[in-house]
Amino acid sequence: MQQSAKILLADDSHAIRFLVSEILTNAGFTVIEAQNGQEAIEKTYKENPDLLILDYDMPQKNGFEVVREVRSRTGYLHTPIIIFTANTEKNTKLEGLGMDIDDYLTKPADEDEIVARVKLLLKRNKQKMDCNPLTRLPGNPSIQARVETEIASGNPFAVLYCDLNNFKSFNDKYGFEAGDRVLKQTAEVLTQAARQDANAFVGHIGGDDFIIVCSFEKAESIAKEITQRIDEMAPSFYNEEDRQQGFMQAHNRKGEIEKFNFLAIGIGIVHNTKHPLDSFAMVSHIGAELKCLAKKHEKGSYYVLDRRS
Repeated sequence: MQQSAKILLADDSHAIRFLVSEILTNAGFTVIEAQNGQEAIEKTYKENPDLLILDYDMPQKNGFEVVREVRSRTGYLHTPIIIFTANTEKNTKLEGLGMDIDDYLTKPADEDEIVARVKLLLKRNKQKMDCNPLTRLPGNPSIQARVETEIASGNPFAVLYCDLNNFKSFNDKYGFEAGDRVLKQTAEVLTQAARQDANAFVGHIGGDDFIIVCSFEKAESIAKEITQRIDEMAPSFYNEEDRQQGFMQAHNRKGEIEKFNFLAIGIGIVHNTKHPLDSFAMVSHIGAELKCLAKKHEKGSYYVLDRRS
């Protein structure tokens, strides 16, 4: 059991929220309450709960509408969702299963059933997920598995290795909270750009390193969108003084004051259309080389496509 797991409970009935919240709190969970569907969506993105319990029939947005919105973001594709409902019709449940809802609780549900189902879903999710706790993107085991699947398929594919430039100096000056905000918004930019390919995969290697696996056909277009959007977004992370001068001054690793350009992203694009890729290690090695070349670009974001035969 995850004693510190956060549960989002959304129901327009104060009495039900009070009862279920007390049950879950007594079981060791942290409960975040929402009174309607729109508030549930907003608190999901703000609080990043580990599991959602949504009333089927809520004002503003019903439970299924909340699910559609939440599932549209990569970071919440695997968040367990329970629908709490008095509606026991078969068609309603079938519709929910088609939307990747994990479980149903029929009102009124007793204390033991609520706690047991929540514990089971959290346990299953922990076993299958290795996601980054900040960005909610899949981590290294899932990344390696996806790349190896593409290699085995023999179809043309590309892997975009993405790394933020000047992130350490930014983190040192503005603090870890600001740095976390940069990483979360970078993850969102990558996720949005990757939607150009319906089957694309976005992962978080760690720190300020990310990866996208996609079709070769869409790789450059995705890279262009990412570099453009990161460059447009970067100044917003800085204070007015830094924005006015167009750079940031901070201590370097030698303790000396140095000028640093704004945050940017370097992308190395590995693909199998010029030569075969036979292992994840090979993909990683080439990706690291190309990413280093991209990061040498003096100012702004840049990508390098492997053009070697």
